[in-house]
Amino acid sequence: MHRIEVEHIDFQYNQQPIFQDLSVSLEEGEFCAVVGPNGSGKTTLLKCMAGLLAPTSGHVLVGGRAVSAYSPMEFARQVSFVPQHQDTIFDMSVYEMVLMGRNPYQKHWQMQSAEDEEVVMQMLEKCHIAQLKDRNISALSGGELQRTLIARAMAQQTPIMLLDEPLSNLDVSHKFEIMDILAELNATGQVTVVIVIHDFTMAMEYARQALLMKSGRVLAHDDVRAVLTPASLRDCFDLDDSLIVSERGVVTRKV
Repeated sequence: MHRIEVEHIDFQYNQQPIFQDLSVSLEEGEFCAVVGPNGSGKTTLLKCMAGLLAPTSGHVLVGGRAVSAYSPMEFARQVSFVPQHQDTIFDMSVYEMVLMGRNPYQKHWQMQSAEDEEVVMQMLEKCHIAQLKDRNISALSGGELQRTLIARAMAQQTPIMLLDEPLSNLDVSHKFEIMDILAELNATGQVTVVIVIHDFTMAMEYARQALLMKSGRVLAHDDVRAVLTPASLRDCFDLDDSLIVSERGVVTRKV
């Protein structure tokens, strides 16, 4: 069982509390949209789940084991993480970056196998960036880099994928392409997908569950349409009466 359990965690930045006694459980195979205003703790929660941040107190468990109990290589075979921003320190090609997703399956100093190369090419093609495989990542647009990061996570072939605003730099057509890919992975591979997303309509179209957050608290976690109602979105985002929220999550201004 590749369940994610967040148990009574506290977390703070520079002595500023972000979470206090936060708990949430995500079942295996869930496709969950994490929604909330800026500063609500969405990214911090995902980074705690990904083992990139350690809670001040409490525990995060994956498959019934504390994140801290995994070796880095073991954990990288369980959970992949797509950041909102990626600092590119080293020059490398798109192919080489996506190949990094195969590291958890390689022994120390081992060269990539034919299987690794095949997986990388499959993910490049799925993300429609195969034609960019030899391009240096420093020469990519924001959207091209984002698709490269998603392809790298997919090449990891983990049962859990955590994605922090992966659609932020993509144009409309690529947003749908990426969400279609995630939906297919979730449906056919039983990959648990947890995605921080600001597009309410996209969340309602693709996700089955929604986690609504505000000020470091979980306001609701349930069926996406039960959580992302016009009333709950208006309250969570402090929308004034000049804005209209439709049942599909579309926000427009009154004329």
